[in-house]
Amino acid sequence: MIDFQKILFPVSLTDISPVVVPYVVTMANRFGAKIHLLHVLRRFDWFVDTYVSQPSETDFKSIASDFEDQLLSRAQQTLEVFKGKYLKDLDIVKSTVVAGTHYKEILGYVESEKIDLIIMGSGSPLQKAVFGSVADKVAKLSSVPVMLVKSN
Repeated sequence: MIDFQKILFPVSLTDISPVVVPYVVTMANRFGAKIHLLHVLRRFDWFVDTYVSQPSETDFKSIASDFEDQLLSRAQQTLEVFKGKYLKDLDIVKSTVVAGTHYKEILGYVESEKIDLIIMGSGSPLQKAVFGSVADKVAKLSSVPVMLVKSN
């Protein structure tokens, strides 16, 4: 029998996140699984390196790093609010916010925490067109099963 003990819910903190919650709750209750929440922000030094090629008087890397730290802190607070609102009755093992490339951070987390199942939203058609689909990359490259929940 398949037994999912650790479920990763990559929370985008967008409109799709609450839509995914009932699936996470159902699977967690069905298998008695522990839930890991992960929110990924894109690293800001990538933007600085891409768009500021000449040295300047302003230390853009320092500014970007400070801004990224503030966003990470704010995202952690927002994730805690989300958890309290939608997931208060579940066994949440970790609520983590990191900066990096979305699909790489998700897949790295799966390996480091020995996750058994990923449940995530697939994003809107517009998000897919503009940014590409993180969910598609995760599903294609993951070593564990991935449940994708379509947006409305």
